[in-house]
Amino acid sequence: MTSRRRAAAVACVALAIAAAGCGGSSRAARGARSPAAVKLPPVNPEALAQFDAAMRALRLGGPDALDRARARLERAVAIDDKLWEAWYDLGVVLYRDGDDEAAADAFGKALAINPSHTPALLARAEAYRRAGQPDRARDDYRTALERDPENVDVHIRYASLLREQQRLDDALDAAREALRYAASPKALVELGLIYLAQGRDELAELVLRKALAADEKLPAAWNALALVSMARGRDQAAFEQFDRAAAIDPAFTDARFNKAIVLLQAGDYERAATELAAVVDRNPEDWGAHVALGIAQRGTGQFAKARQTWEAVVKRAPKRSRARADALFNLAVLAMDFGDRDENAARAALERYLQNAPKRHAKRKEAKARLDELGQ
Repeated sequence: MTSRRRAAAVACVALAIAAAGCGGSSRAARGARSPAAVKLPPVNPEALAQFDAAMRALRLGGPDALDRARARLERAVAIDDKLWEAWYDLGVVLYRDGDDEAAADAFGKALAINPSHTPALLARAEAYRRAGQPDRARDDYRTALERDPENVDVHIRYASLLREQQRLDDALDAAREALRYAASPKALVELGLIYLAQGRDELAELVLRKALAADEKLPAAWNALALVSMARGRDQAAFEQFDRAAAIDPAFTDARFNKAIVLLQAGDYERAATELAAVVDRNPEDWGAHVALGIAQRGTGQFAKARQTWEAVVKRAPKRSRARADALFNLAVLAMDFGDRDENAARAALERYLQNAPKRHAKRKEAKARLDELGQ
């Protein structure tokens, strides 16, 4: 095996840690409508050695695996900036570490060298999406679909992005395009969510019932149906449907999380805490659920426990993640608005948040206003 082929083979090991939606269909893997393959230069042996060391770090795992892999991959691209596999896997590591903008940049560098690598294109779309750059994400999804128009999973991801942007007519077209290629229950779920966003609750329920008729054990369909039931004022039915989704697949924690959010909004903090505790017990790295659990604890007056929960997120969550920034902000709010209302602690917490939160985090403006209120 040549060095180039060896590097490409090893790179596949890291694909498993990429975000959902970063893979391609079998047709995409065969190169459907992809750009013509480019002739790639031979790999520098020193760069390849660093690359292999990064892959070993990821395989071995451990609390510092991402940091060790990142350092090795950064050395690899510093030695050989044409090693596209290293740029790609660096993007995956950065994405896992919550550094979305840097991840998108790394995926872009991989694509500049090897534009035919569709997984890098889809990975960049996910990084842009999470970084709050939906227009760039949309462009990458569209390019991927031009290469492989029959990739139903990408159609669904594209439709969900458009729905999140409130471009509901376009989202509807995208979901219907997915269904044109396959009668996918997952595509029906997305279609139902789009109808729900349009306020067409009855039609949303009809479509979701159709998805469940095709696959009654699809937890995402029960979860979406629960959201429709909430919109229609059928709270008890919604909770039963959330529970049904969780019972089908205990690893599908979205339903319990959504149920907890409904309870939080209703001020039922104790029940919300119970649901969220189950979520984090099942998935200890669901940092968003940890943040919400802290809010439930704060709501029941357990301020010390809420602080402990959020400090754990700050310590253990990816450094540039949204959840870590949410925890930092909530710590500031806790100091400013609850308990003894320590202004010095609140000021320090707000400054800590502003120093550490991503530039696009939603609470930056409010944090600056609160800091001004306290007086710097």
